[in-house]
Amino acid sequence: MCPRAIVLPIKLDKNENPLGPSPLAIAAAKKALLECHRYPDSAGSSLKTSLASHLGVLPNAITLGNGSEDLLALIARTYLTAKNSAVLPKYSFTGIAKIIQNTGAQLQIVANTYQSISASEILSALNTTTKIIFIVNPNNPTGTYINNRELSYLLYQLPADKLIVIDEAYAEYVETSDYPNTIQLLSNYPNLIISRTFSKFYGLAGLRLGYTISHPQIVRDLTHNCLPFTVNTIALAASQAALYDHRHAQLSRVVNQQGREQLIQGLKKLSLAVLPSYTNFVCVDLQQASFPLYKQLLNEGIQVRRLYDYGMSRHLRISIGLKKQNQLLLGILKKIL
Repeated sequence: MCPRAIVLPIKLDKNENPLGPSPLAIAAAKKALLECHRYPDSAGSSLKTSLASHLGVLPNAITLGNGSEDLLALIARTYLTAKNSAVLPKYSFTGIAKIIQNTGAQLQIVANTYQSISASEILSALNTTTKIIFIVNPNNPTGTYINNRELSYLLYQLPADKLIVIDEAYAEYVETSDYPNTIQLLSNYPNLIISRTFSKFYGLAGLRLGYTISHPQIVRDLTHNCLPFTVNTIALAASQAALYDHRHAQLSRVVNQQGREQLIQGLKKLSLAVLPSYTNFVCVDLQQASFPLYKQLLNEGIQVRRLYDYGMSRHLRISIGLKKQNQLLLGILKKIL
């Protein structure tokens, strides 16, 4: 059997699972197509039941949405007004800043480093208008995370009338022991909202399905402000099936672990600085403007992510691909450099 050819362009810019979706998810999606003339279950009851079992929560703690960004926007629309403000650490996912600004609320960016988010800095930024604190954990695009001690301190000190949203789009990739188990914290903090997605680890980015876990009152608030049928039938079926494909999940972790080590070691051999990563991408500090190298890679058929809109003009974010894709990237980088 001939080895599989590498197809250009190689897309290492959107943090997708290079293995693609679970075979069980594909089969479930195909079966769901036969019912696509019917409206989906607006409550997503079957998926919520499976998710609740998977996460160890009750189904009434879950809200489904058309991707996690849709849910973050729903949270903002539900709780923010022009009279409120929201806090977001620097170098966080830019989509959240846009979501906050679209509500008319004031956006307050908190200073932090590439490698850490400070609970003290966030707490010092709070004022009487603050309604929501958003934290991306692990963070996109840096790949680093806020640890359990820091987040626990923040939650303990945070006034109960202020919501905190933890966007955990990459949580399934984290292996370190001091990463916060936010679900265990929910019972003590009814102002906590956890956001997750099927787009990254589960390889279903094109179907757009995200979910939040929170206190049931928050679920009721969000449901009240949400239109029906925001999640389609195929996404519901594929996501539920993906939860039960443990073989594909384990393979996704192994491919990511090996690919991350391959990229980090290869980039370091090229004398490039790499931030610590706990996700399915790495953030590279070129120590100079990133555009020339970004453009050269694009000309070679490799797409990576420039970070100029994050105020990180020297950095590139590179998604972890399959072994051959990573090898090709490193080989082209060596030639360019």
